[in-house]
Amino acid sequence: MKLSTSLYLLSTFLTTNAIKCSNHEILQNYNIIDHSASGEIDKNTPPSKTIESWWLNICEENKDNFKPSNECDKNDLLCGITQVSLPDEKNLLTTQIIEFGNRLALEIDSNDDEQTLFITIKSNKWGSFNIDANIEWKCDNNLKNDEIVDSAWFDNEITLSVKGPSACLKDGGNNNNNNKPKNGDNKKPNNDNKKEDEKKDKKSGGLSWFTWLFLYALLFTFFYLIITAYMNTRGGNLDDFRQEFVERSTQLFTSLPAFCKEVIAKIFGSRATSERGGYSAV
Repeated sequence: MKLSTSLYLLSTFLTTNAIKCSNHEILQNYNIIDHSASGEIDKNTPPSKTIESWWLNICEENKDNFKPSNECDKNDLLCGITQVSLPDEKNLLTTQIIEFGNRLALEIDSNDDEQTLFITIKSNKWGSFNIDANIEWKCDNNLKNDEIVDSAWFDNEITLSVKGPSACLKDGGNNNNNNKPKNGDNKKPNNDNKKEDEKKDKKSGGLSWFTWLFLYALLFTFFYLIITAYMNTRGGNLDDFRQEFVERSTQLFTSLPAFCKEVIAKIFGSRATSERGGYSAV
């Protein structure tokens, strides 16, 4: 099973009622552009019966065909109405309405092998709560229209299961062929490019090694200063320790330039002496 690694986070406010699915890197490969989903879920809740009605539309292209209940806004991405039927009552009692409007952030992913879409609508304000909706949309070509077949509430999260043709890949396969080579381009990779890539990897590995060495040196110095300050002020208080730590740190860092200069002078000075001695001997 190959899970698509493309994750699209729509974090800006939307000015239309949905996404332009034909331009979306994942959704453009699916039939979701042509469909919206709806469904009723009946639950026995004795002595009553609970009916959940859901309407779902993600794509802007399908906004003219999207017809939710009158209690919902046509521009909603998702709308759910819960009604209760009592034994002695003919009319249904509406107990809650939840709408996921057109200005909410979306997370979209897919599993191409199983032809399943995963859509999350984030942080919908509902009363005093923030509610997320997680939608699992599975391909079913035997259905003419998409159906919402199951729902569940867990704390501040709604999970919906949807089946239908929308989650089926176009033409039965992935149409995103932008990365496939054109005719005549199926050539073997250039060996020179491989060598250059290997050199780059080695260089990046050397830089990483030097960085880690530098970080370890700083960490060792920090612990050394702490231990030294503590050993010298074991009989004192916290102020004595802080003062000792600051003095030793200042002394160490002010002496570093002179120390580095002395080391460099010894290294390059010894090299110069060696080269001159070799030349005079000739």
